[in-house]
Amino acid sequence: MNEQIKNTINAFVKTLREMFMIDDAAELDFGIYRIMAHKKAEIETFFGLNDESEENALCRKIEALLAEQQDGSVNVAEIKRRLNDRIRVYRGDGETMEQINKKKGIIELRQQLEETGDPTVMLPHILTALNDFFSRYYDKGDFISQRRYVNGGDATYLVPYNGEEVKLHWANADQYYIKTSEAFKNYRFKLKNGKEVEFTLKNAVQLKNNEKEQKDWARRFKLWDGVTEPGEEPAPDFVPVQMEEDGVLHIYFTYELMKKKGNEQNTLNKAIYATLADIILAKHKDDYLDLITNTAGKDTEELRRHINRYTTKNSSDYFIHKNLGDFLRRELDFYLKNEIMHVSDLDYNNLRRTLAEAKTIKAVGEEIIQMLAALEDFQKKLWLKKKFVVQSDYCITLDRVPESLYADICANEEQHEEWKRLFDIESIKATEGDMFSSGKQGYTGELTVQFLKENPHLVLDTAFFNNDFKHRLLESMENIDAQCDGLLVNSENFQALELLQEKYQEQVCGVYLDPPYNTKKNEFIYKDSFKHSSWMSMMQDRLLKIAPLMKRTAPILISCDENEQSNLHQLGCNVFGDDNFLTDIIWEGSSKNDQKYMSISHEYIEVFMRDKLFMDGTDIRWTERKEGLDRIYAAYDKIAKQYPNNYDAQSKAIKQWFKDLPQSDPARRQKHYCECEKRGLYFAADISKPANGYFYDVLHPVTGKPCKKPKGGWRFIETTMKEQIADDRVVFGKDEKTVPCRKSFLRETEYESPSTVTYLDNRVSTALIKDLFGDKNKFDNPKYYLLIARFLKLVGESNGIFMDMFGGSGTTAHSVIYLNREDEGSRRYVLGEMGEYFESVTKPRIQKVIYSKDWKDGKPVSRKGSSHCFKYIRLEQYEDTLNNLYRTPMEGAWYEEKLGADTIGYVMDMQSQQNWMHTDWMANPFGVKMQITHGNEKTEQTIDVVETFNYLLGLNVEKMLWPAEGMQVVMGTTRRGKRTMIIWRNTAHVTDKEVKTFLSSVDCKPFKQIYINGETTLGTILDGKLRQIETEFEYRMFPNE
Repeated sequence: MNEQIKNTINAFVKTLREMFMIDDAAELDFGIYRIMAHKKAEIETFFGLNDESEENALCRKIEALLAEQQDGSVNVAEIKRRLNDRIRVYRGDGETMEQINKKKGIIELRQQLEETGDPTVMLPHILTALNDFFSRYYDKGDFISQRRYVNGGDATYLVPYNGEEVKLHWANADQYYIKTSEAFKNYRFKLKNGKEVEFTLKNAVQLKNNEKEQKDWARRFKLWDGVTEPGEEPAPDFVPVQMEEDGVLHIYFTYELMKKKGNEQNTLNKAIYATLADIILAKHKDDYLDLITNTAGKDTEELRRHINRYTTKNSSDYFIHKNLGDFLRRELDFYLKNEIMHVSDLDYNNLRRTLAEAKTIKAVGEEIIQMLAALEDFQKKLWLKKKFVVQSDYCITLDRVPESLYADICANEEQHEEWKRLFDIESIKATEGDMFSSGKQGYTGELTVQFLKENPHLVLDTAFFNNDFKHRLLESMENIDAQCDGLLVNSENFQALELLQEKYQEQVCGVYLDPPYNTKKNEFIYKDSFKHSSWMSMMQDRLLKIAPLMKRTAPILISCDENEQSNLHQLGCNVFGDDNFLTDIIWEGSSKNDQKYMSISHEYIEVFMRDKLFMDGTDIRWTERKEGLDRIYAAYDKIAKQYPNNYDAQSKAIKQWFKDLPQSDPARRQKHYCECEKRGLYFAADISKPANGYFYDVLHPVTGKPCKKPKGGWRFIETTMKEQIADDRVVFGKDEKTVPCRKSFLRETEYESPSTVTYLDNRVSTALIKDLFGDKNKFDNPKYYLLIARFLKLVGESNGIFMDMFGGSGTTAHSVIYLNREDEGSRRYVLGEMGEYFESVTKPRIQKVIYSKDWKDGKPVSRKGSSHCFKYIRLEQYEDTLNNLYRTPMEGAWYEEKLGADTIGYVMDMQSQQNWMHTDWMANPFGVKMQITHGNEKTEQTIDVVETFNYLLGLNVEKMLWPAEGMQVVMGTTRRGKRTMIIWRNTAHVTDKEVKTFLSSVDCKPFKQIYINGETTLGTILDGKLRQIETEFEYRMFPNE
């Protein structure tokens, strides 16, 4: 085998090893690498990746395929014999191979071999073609469309087009963006001695635009140099390793643009490790020596391993292809037609060879594609799998809690401490009574039953209480889900939406979203060169999941700025349809005047309807009270008192008042209401119709002559016009030559269709965060709750469900609570948020707003609260799913040892369409455990199987009972109207006999279906209503093709 063939084989083997992540799989035991490690041996054997070049299995396969297609009429062996004989003669004469290869006879014989399709000659061409094709589409764990059409050496991208009027396309349109489900910013791990280390990502100083646009730049991880502002010089004594107040050793990184050449991440990792090792030896040797101790051989230090894992995890595998097999097969066909079988180059002599080459590339390529697609499809199934509810708890005001539980509450120290921290109950003083009311006890340092009764809006959190307390509380509640004013989902929002599909389909009457703006200060985590396409893929899949949840009359409002506004508009039209686009709202907030060319002071809110055509056929109309009216009326009242009955002076004064207002003041938009009379402010409005009006004479009150008529005729019929004149509602000119106008009074036109331009300084939102928490830096760039409340009120449903799956600081929930206080409505909210601030900002903010409507410096002002209850759940994430992958049971005792009967694990069997997980845990659904990452730490946690099944069924829970130890009963109605009972039991303790006893105590007739876990013989007494939980659970949990 010559050197050329060896080099070609090695290049393709390198590509295959990279695509299948063979070399990283053993060291990086997480996520997709765990799957690859599991399939490593099979892949290596299949492609002969460990074979010597001369014995490579893939080469033998290619040669065999080519041999099948050779022309039997041509004596290939004879041509080879003649070629070898001539070479031998020339070598005997002392000539070099370089000289021999230039001989005319040698060239002709080699051309003959190539034309016959000789495997040894064609092998390099085929390997090169395969390598070119697969390396073109693969990029750090992802396959991205890069189809090219070769014409005169120009490799131009081609976009798939299916005849649409307007085609919207982006690089990752056919892929799921998955990075939102991983912990990117901070990475924490624990040493054997219990000490914790965290890699903390700091924002890098931004490079200039011209540097960003260069193709030879890419983002890399490096140690932070302490620089926070452009042009700042690093401090010479700065150390990127600090022991912080949380007792954790923080190592600070940045992720920034660098020139690709000379800055490969592996090279940088070695330098990072060397620097950190020196720092640890010098400053942290006593507690952290284990980080740099080599205990098992070359390059296995704990710190080195975590650096490699951290940088690899966060710089690769951003997408899962929605149909990788079909995508690569289509691309391969296109590649063969346009880059292998050039029609203009084909001739009769080369046709057989070209066809043989194309057929062989297709056969080998499809085998590789089949293997890649199996791996990608397995990831897709794990991504789309409905996720388990890991935690389910309630926050509920004390006025809804039975007094029989107050003693338990008083004894709960954790709840006591939270109330002190959130609600400052230590400041509640005793008050004396009077003839109308009795005095209050005040806070005495400990909780008492009387104190709880006096503070009915303290928000209890069931997470602080044991199961017995929760069971008693929930058993006391009727129509449990109907009593919940809100739902918070702590989860990556795609996974949250997947789980909510069945329950909330066509139930949501309005959606507000505030996604990442993809700006310098709020940059979306994206793959190099795919900033906007990554954002669009993320948004598309979430919008597609939100759309089915919306009522036909529901709008969706999405905040953005100039960075993604044009993309978002096209994307919204793609998802909801062009006809359902309503408008762009321009929100003018504040400007820092820090832009180089123009000071951008506005943002956008894209508005789409679920079904605008349907809305147009209803009597629904969006109106709102004009902004600034109360201030206008106050100013007018003051002027009217200053100039009583002097309407000219009043008009002059109110005009000046309007003129003095800032241009951005919304009250200024009513400046045309500047004429005064005894009934108040008015303006002279048009009294004509554009066309087809009424024509009759209107006499001028002074000249007595008919006034000039409008071209389109009068707006009113003649009798109405006379009534208007008699009531002094018509304004005449000085003579009959002017068309009269009508008086339009401000108090009679207080409501209008909302403007597409709104003015609101968003800095008040930051001030509000400071009022709520005493710290304005608690959350960056919150939205103002009154802005969102304004939009929610437009929808008009005071008992509707409003959704925000980029929940952020909880502004949408705040807006709903505010509106319900204002008009005694019963609106509800559904919020999704995955950020680490869920527990520090989102949930506490809602608790605070419930307890008191006004706050200052983190303390309640009035303590005027609301009766309220919200449920919050935390979900398993895609990263958790990957962390719970195990080998199949057929592979021996290792599986059984790893997974006990009460532990869930997902089987790494890519060929199986069933048996994704063993179901032994169903025998006791109350003690099921999984490996779950929370707060940067992975631990085994008990999950809520009962709550998970409720969402899978789309059940509106009405009642929960615990009739016996090891038994729980859920009753409710599905979204489709089926009354349903679910009986859960620990089958080791609760038999059919106990279940039968319970069933005899309730009326089963109203229930259309009754679910039960475990083997049972109760079907004979349930009249065909019995359903098996295990079967239904697996069917609904896993994606069905």
